Amino acid sequence: MSRNYELDLLKSQEEEAFRRKQDAWEKYADARDRANEAHDEMESAWQERCSARDEMNHEFDAMQASRTHHDDVWDEYGRIRDYNNSRIDALRAEADDEHQQMIRCFEEASSEYEYGDKAMAPVYSQEGHEHKDRRDELNSEVSVLIQEIKDAKENAEYRAPKTDSSSFHMAKDEFERAKARHESAQAEFKRCKAERDRLKDEFDSAQADFVRAKERFEQKLAEVKESNRRERERTLDKAGVRYSERRDAKIVKKSDGTTQVYHGGVGKGDGYGHGHTALDQFGNKTYDRGAFEKHGSQNYTDEKTRWDGPHHGVILGKDRDYDVTFSQGMGKKSGQTVIADGHLSKREFHKSHNHYGPDVKYGDGSERIENKGGDRGYYTGPGH
Repeated sequence: MSRNYELDLLKSQEEEAFRRKQDAWEKYADARDRANEAHDEMESAWQERCSARDEMNHEFDAMQASRTHHDDVWDEYGRIRDYNNSRIDALRAEADDEHQQMIRCFEEASSEYEYGDKAMAPVYSQEGHEHKDRRDELNSEVSVLIQEIKDAKENAEYRAPKTDSSSFHMAKDEFERAKARHESAQAEFKRCKAERDRLKDEFDSAQADFVRAKERFEQKLAEVKESNRRERERTLDKAGVRYSERRDAKIVKKSDGTTQVYHGGVGKGDGYGHGHTALDQFGNKTYDRGAFEKHGSQNYTDEKTRWDGPHHGVILGKDRDYDVTFSQGMGKKSGQTVIADGHLSKREFHKSHNHYGPDVKYGDGSERIENKGGDRGYYTGPGH
């Protein structure tokens, strides 16, 4: 396959697009892995946060239950205290009254004994002792009620001491720390996810660029292959290679513009016993040996020199003169001329010229080449 610079350029662009795609993939894959790690950290922190929250709620419920029990016990104590205090106030008032009555009776008894009816003194004295006994009974009852209050308080202090909220506050502090760790991990995951998504978009873009570059290259490659296939078929047509020998035929183009075709060999086109056909720079057959045929001069189709030239010359025209480059046919090509405008190099002349003269390649010479497509527009002087 001949070198095609447009194909080389497209291949280079495809390789560069592939490199960019691979770089974008590596960056995306790294960001994806970091985002996955950040997600795992966030999930772990979330589990710790949930566990700490459950523990905090458990301690809160325990604290609330303790407070409820405390309030219930102390409410019960309050009821006893308030009821007993109410009774104590009434009993003390009554005891004070009995005490005053006792004093009055003892004073009356003393007065009666000293200044009045002595017989009444014992009566007042007995009444005073009765008031005294009643007072003492009331005070004893007050003492019992006071002791009940003290006992109830001691019982309340024993059954419901002051609620200890330290466990709840410790659990709450741990929850706040777990919450902060989770929120930090969540923020890190969001940052990594945003970077991952951005690099994924860059990779998708690079992937699309690579696919387009690959499609352009493959399309051009198909075109070049088809062009080369057609050129190969044209060359094999000119060489007259049989269809059964074409698949393995080997075509070698020389630097002087000639083409060597090897065909029909064993195993491959230029293998043992191969045939050999040579074409000159104009596509004319100069040597033709079939597979397994003898070597020798008999295989040359005509004289070795098929064309005389190219030469530079001038053709005089009616209005002006024309610089031209031309070659004249020799041997079987006698009478044919190839010509082009300007003084061209051999390579330029070989690529761009007109054919004139009898067609002896595809006819018997009765028809003119210029009438069968030989006038290609490369010569514009007289007689074209």
